[in-house]
Amino acid sequence: MREILQAIVDAHAGREDLVMATIIDNVGSSPRSAGTKMLIKPDLSIIGTIGGGKLEANAILAAKEVFQSKKSNLFHFILNGEDAAKSDMICGGSGDVLLVFLPWDDPETTLVFEKALDAAVGNQEGWLITQFRENGGDTNKFCFVDKEGEKTGNLIINGEFLSDMRGTPDQIAIHSDLLLNSEILVEKIKERTKLYIFGGGHVAKETARLADEVSFETIVLDDRAEFANKERFPNSKIMVVPDYKSLPDLPIDHQSFVVILTRGHLGDYDVLKEMLKTDAFYIGMIGSIHKRNLIYERLLNEGVSQKEIDRVHSPIGLPINGETPTEIAISIIAELILERSKLK
Repeated sequence: MREILQAIVDAHAGREDLVMATIIDNVGSSPRSAGTKMLIKPDLSIIGTIGGGKLEANAILAAKEVFQSKKSNLFHFILNGEDAAKSDMICGGSGDVLLVFLPWDDPETTLVFEKALDAAVGNQEGWLITQFRENGGDTNKFCFVDKEGEKTGNLIINGEFLSDMRGTPDQIAIHSDLLLNSEILVEKIKERTKLYIFGGGHVAKETARLADEVSFETIVLDDRAEFANKERFPNSKIMVVPDYKSLPDLPIDHQSFVVILTRGHLGDYDVLKEMLKTDAFYIGMIGSIHKRNLIYERLLNEGVSQKEIDRVHSPIGLPINGETPTEIAISIIAELILERSKLK
């Protein structure tokens, strides 16, 4: 979402209209989930993807109509057997794709997306709301509501709707507005999942880089300033600690992820002992089974329960036989993505 919002703001600054494609619903084997976005430029080049294949091609062609009419519309695309075969989609499928016209010369619309971008960049919760008519109609109305309930934009919504909207955990939802004969699309801009990386070595550097690409907010901790710095981790928050026995009071909660990648088993032990006292959703530790078992045995002898130790993913990462720092980081990120999908 952050990259899409940035591209909208940049395009409007360059006086360029856009069409934003959003998957509203899909059935069968359509390639991406509801809420997936793509931007289409006037020359029909794209930013992002809604999965490629026939579904995406149909959306790009339909964008011609939207650019010409300057009116948004909801399109229902059906992929038959032949289309599915060409798209590597065995069972076919269908998808409802909302194509929204975003004019560069509407300052209020631009301001809505600027506010949404600020929230995404600042890792703040918010809601992007779009009003549309299924069979076209007037130009869309938009608003953005931040976590404090402050609204920006030309879409009028009442307090009851705001309260209901802020209470739903769903990332995307559609509500019918019977009075205006329209639909209201609500998209939640969620705070990025926090990932605490202990250690600033080669594997940590690659893990942080990839984690940023898949929307984790990374916090890197090391006891060496030459390893924990902005040059090595440009997109991470950096914390240099005196040692791994003297960790600061970290705001680790039930949705936080922890990856332990220190330079030795003593550092891993010190960090793991402290992390097991937190409510972290995920704790992973690098190392061989032999090293892991030595650390586990020591913790058990010190009174840590087996139930607590069973929370730990070690050796960390999905088993892809990675050897280089990048390959090991890929296996770690794959496991983090899998575990993040289980968050409620």
